[in-house]
Amino acid sequence: MLSRVFLGMNFCSGIFFLVCLVVFSPIFGVGQNNQTDHKVNIEIPEVALLGLVSEESGGINLSSMTPGEAGDQIKFSELHRNNGIWINYSSIIRSQNHRRKVVAAVQGEIPAGLRLIVEATEAVGECGGMLGISAGKVYLSNQPAEVISDIGSCYTGKGTNSGHLLSYRLEAVKNENDFASLAKNHNALHVVYTLTDQN
Repeated sequence: MLSRVFLGMNFCSGIFFLVCLVVFSPIFGVGQNNQTDHKVNIEIPEVALLGLVSEESGGINLSSMTPGEAGDQIKFSELHRNNGIWINYSSIIRSQNHRRKVVAAVQGEIPAGLRLIVEATEAVGECGGMLGISAGKVYLSNQPAEVISDIGSCYTGKGTNSGHLLSYRLEAVKNENDFASLAKNHNALHVVYTLTDQN
């Protein structure tokens, strides 16, 4: 008699477990499939922005050094950094192999017998990314000349004391005929800088 009651209780427990499994299985099923998703599009535009910033008037005044004694040559070798012209740029390239450069060209006539030189420092200030490399001393003319090369995705920071400081100087052509062509002159030139593709 006791054994039958015991079997009956096992049977009832089994039915109770089966009922619980059926009733609560949808809850467990829903808990296993509560994920969904959506698409996020990320777009970074290509950027190529260039600016010149001056600490003072925005112009550079270049002049010869007056000889101290009779017979001395007129000299033009002094560097002019005091006006503080800075190049600022922002760049986002279109691919990892793409690079940019800054070129400069003169609009106007450089006096005969003289050469105009510009030199950019390496970048300084609150900058980041793949900044350009100075080409060093560059002779300017009406044809674009590379002043800064190998620019990737970067920014120089803005304003003075950020980016590349430009230095200018004049140099007399070391040729008798060219020196003979020097005459009293006052020329106003424009130096145009362009951020362009390197490759």
